[in-house]
Amino acid sequence: MLEQIRSALFKKNLRGALSSHKRQRKSHTLESARTISILFDATQPKHRDETLEFAKNLEKKGKKVTLLGYVKTKQPPTDLPFNFFFQKELSWIGVPKSEKALAFAKEKSDLLLCFNPADEAPLAWLAVPAQAAMKIGFATAYANDFDMMLEIPAEKGIRYFTEQLHQYLDKIVLSTK
Repeated sequence: MLEQIRSALFKKNLRGALSSHKRQRKSHTLESARTISILFDATQPKHRDETLEFAKNLEKKGKKVTLLGYVKTKQPPTDLPFNFFFQKELSWIGVPKSEKALAFAKEKSDLLLCFNPADEAPLAWLAVPAQAAMKIGFATAYANDFDMMLEIPAEKGIRYFTEQLHQYLDKIVLSTK
C-alpha cells in the first residue's frame, strides 16, 4: 500500500515537472553532437561495462562525454570511475536530491542518452529537467519528453541499444540552415 502511494506521488510530481519544463530542441546525430550526456543504470556490472565502453568510443571520436550512473543500493559503492548517485540520495518518493544529480540535470548538452533498461524511476526523473537539445532513451512507462525512444527486448542490453541507436541516428539528415 505504501509503495503504491509513493509511486502515485512520484508519477504526479513527474507530470508536473514535465509540464513546467522548457528546452530548446534540435536534432543531432552521434556525429553532429559535440557534447553527450549519458544517464544510466549502473547497478549491474554488465550495464556499467557496456556503457563505459560506449562512452570511451565516443571520447575517441572527440566528443565531450558526461556520465551519471544510478546505483540501486543503500550504501555507496566504492571505486566507480564515474559520477553516480544511490538510493540514500533519493527523497521519500524517489526523486534524486544529490548535488551530482542536480548538477547533471542543469548541464547543457547536444544529446542526452538515457540507458534505463530496468525503467528505474530516478533516471526517468532526471531525464526530464536535463538541458539537452535532443533526448533519446529506452521506451518507458513513465511520462517523458524524449525525442526518440527505442524499444529493446530486456535480454538484449545496452550494447544492442547502442547498435540500434547508430542505425537510426545515421538515417537523420540534418539541415544546413
